[in-house]
Amino acid sequence: MQSFHFKAFLRIIVILLLGLLGMFLFTKDLVYSFVLVCILIVALFIEFFFFQKKYYTAIDRIVLAMMYDDYSLKTTKEQPNETLNNLQKLYHKLQTQQQQNEIRELVYLNILNNIETGILILEKKSDKWEVFLINDYFSSLFDIPKIKSWTNLERLLPTLTHHLQQLNFKESKESIDIKIEHEEKQTFMLQTSNTISQNQEYFIVLLDSIQKVLEKKEKDTWENLMKIISHEIMNSLTPIHSLAHNTQEILEEEELSEEDMDDIKVSINTIVNRTNHLQQFIDNYRKLTMLTSPKKQLVPVNRIIQMSIETLMPLFKNNGIQVQTNLNLQINLEWDIKQMEQVFINLLTNAIHATAKQEVKEIHINLYEKNNRIYIDIEDSGLGIIPEIKEKIFIPFYTTREEGAGIGLPLSKNIVEMHNGYLTYHRREDRTVFSLNFPLY
Repeated sequence: MQSFHFKAFLRIIVILLLGLLGMFLFTKDLVYSFVLVCILIVALFIEFFFFQKKYYTAIDRIVLAMMYDDYSLKTTKEQPNETLNNLQKLYHKLQTQQQQNEIRELVYLNILNNIETGILILEKKSDKWEVFLINDYFSSLFDIPKIKSWTNLERLLPTLTHHLQQLNFKESKESIDIKIEHEEKQTFMLQTSNTISQNQEYFIVLLDSIQKVLEKKEKDTWENLMKIISHEIMNSLTPIHSLAHNTQEILEEEELSEEDMDDIKVSINTIVNRTNHLQQFIDNYRKLTMLTSPKKQLVPVNRIIQMSIETLMPLFKNNGIQVQTNLNLQINLEWDIKQMEQVFINLLTNAIHATAKQEVKEIHINLYEKNNRIYIDIEDSGLGIIPEIKEKIFIPFYTTREEGAGIGLPLSKNIVEMHNGYLTYHRREDRTVFSLNFPLY
């Protein structure tokens, strides 16, 4: 900057000196010399103009590029003055930030396009909503292009746009039925939210197909179930096949020694044990798949729970477990007494196993009403279920106990659902909680 000012200052001094010289020559009537000096002054003015223009053109070029987010300029050359150098450094800094922002945008867009949730983002412009982003899953789910106009979205998905207008573009979480082309209506989980960034308002719409979620969960459950069934069957068939083959070879010998007879007896006993185990496994499977329809009658809920506690009271005492209950709510529900007793016995038995080896041995049973539903929470002071197997506890035959059959929780869940209820698991204040809830009719 100082170099530029110095050069400009020198040019002005030279022009002023030439001007004084011209005046002197004019007073002396030296016409030709005066004209020559005037021509020289004009030439210096023109040179000074282009000198200034070159400097400010370079500044203007960089400033305009930054104004319009054009970071394609190549300005690596060292500039002749400090101002241009500083401006060039600022440009390089913004250029780097722009490149980083573009990389982040590509990453975020890639993430959004790979999420198996329909994402629609609207942007408010002049009190009207326009489409800001549609991810790939949303586009393929409804078989629509990635449009940018709200009018086109209304034409292609009238059910959704009408519902959003009814919500007045406010936050919500609910289900919605949407008809896709000429197919049957599908049920979607709709979640919407508003956000404001840099004084710009956005409306985010998330859509999950409930059918697809259930299909995926059902598929995962069946895959896990088939793995467990295959494992159990192979655990029995492999030794049976081996022992039967070994016995056949012994029986083919001409004479059987006493040792051979002992081997045959051991083999037969092992085969009997494994077939008994396999028979028990099949019986448990039949219990799950051939569960009879509940014979419902109006019964007091607290009484059914109390009967289940009394059934297991000897086990509570033998293991030194304290059972605390809050069953003051007087409510009647239509239940199958035997089936619901089985549910509570299964859950309380699990609680006994979970607390038997703990220093604090407590089981709490709470009965209460909330949001027009009846809740029964069975809490125990056990260590709980490790996160790695949390999603598998309701899969039939999956168990972490050596003596467990793995049907208690799946069977209980099936029974509860046949009574229009839900059975869930979670941790609350370092306690394991199995919660049942049923609608109030």
